[in-house]
Amino acid sequence: MQLTTALSILAIATTAFASPAPQGSSSAEAQAAQVANSESGSSTSEGTVPQSSCIPPVLCCGSLTTPLDPLLDPILSDLDIDASSIVGSVGLACKTYDTSCTSAPQCCSEVNLLNGLLALGCSAMEQ
Repeated sequence: MQLTTALSILAIATTAFASPAPQGSSSAEAQAAQVANSESGSSTSEGTVPQSSCIPPVLCCGSLTTPLDPLLDPILSDLDIDASSIVGSVGLACKTYDTSCTSAPQCCSEVNLLNGLLALGCSAMEQ
């Protein structure tokens, strides 16, 4: 698993250095999807928060990562988002939480971007 993750990250990093930084939200969507696929199964959520502090809907995210993840830098930059201002984790490949979700429900208190590919300020929700 670690070897697969390392190879995925290496492939993304190589692609990022080999091509110029894309412009626009469709490019950011493609980059976010690529990072979400490489981060599959990781989790960085710290503690839980009450549902009252969530921006609806509660989300089911494919993975979570830190806002300071270097793979997110070009995406956040394209969207004019300062990574250091994000409180909590960044949810990747998120959708509305339902019974088919295999991960904990995520409360994202900042914003859900790119049709759920990127959600900011995520933490596990109190159950």
